[in-house]
Amino acid sequence: MTALARKVAAINPPLRHPGPDIQPRVSAVATRLVPVRIPLDGTQPVEAAICAAFAGRSGFVELAGLRCEALDYVVPAPSERADRLAWYSAPQRPSGAARIRQGYASVGMHRGRGMIHCHGIWELANGHKALGHLLGMDTLPEAGQVLNGFAFASAAFDRLPDPETNFELFTARGQDMDAPQAVCLILRPNEDIPTACMTLCARLGWQSARVIGLGSLNGAGFADGDIMRDHISEFLVGRGAAGPDRAEIDVTVVDSAGDVFGGTLIAGQGCVSVTAEIVLLRES
Repeated sequence: MTALARKVAAINPPLRHPGPDIQPRVSAVATRLVPVRIPLDGTQPVEAAICAAFAGRSGFVELAGLRCEALDYVVPAPSERADRLAWYSAPQRPSGAARIRQGYASVGMHRGRGMIHCHGIWELANGHKALGHLLGMDTLPEAGQVLNGFAFASAAFDRLPDPETNFELFTARGQDMDAPQAVCLILRPNEDIPTACMTLCARLGWQSARVIGLGSLNGAGFADGDIMRDHISEFLVGRGAAGPDRAEIDVTVVDSAGDVFGGTLIAGQGCVSVTAEIVLLRES
């Protein structure tokens, strides 16, 4: 942990999940990137269209302005089972069209098939804005649109059972390569996101990197003084930058009460609840 992160206490005490702590707490795999074009013909749900274009590869897609004929999502909720600290609400199926204002999807594999993990902010037909976890298999985009993503050349996301949290989570695997364009990170519970990004930039000798991704937070402290206290939450990185001695990561977070928070995470107060899937894109 850096000196910057030691100066402030975490918002909440460290979480104790039902299972044993898994090592390493931060998994990082460096990779080059391959552009992926994703045409949307209006007949396939967004997850099927993305996975068809990635053709078994892992990577990420950023979604902004995507028009959807139907959109389905869930929000974080307390678990009804004693062997998990959190879970999801029932699916939210708002009527009418919707537009995804901002979103991020990790693309990976689960039991030999492609899948996405997507958080986003959307505007519904009634004008209401919501943040949640997109159910991509039930979300139908309008025809005639194109998404652009990037596949990892030497890294992969695999969704596997996680004995620590009793979720099924993406893990990162692969072999580091010379002159990477990006590093994909999986952060385990209680790891601080700004600190992890700064530490990795310092290790790689990167002076500047763009930060994108999603996950869950065990409380959060923001630079403007606002605080999110729930350990049951989901976040989306809106705009992020990091270097060896700085991390300016703006996130939007929804908690289990449906309250939405946002701002720049304070180092030491952006600790993971269940998981975080982060990609650092080298700038200098």
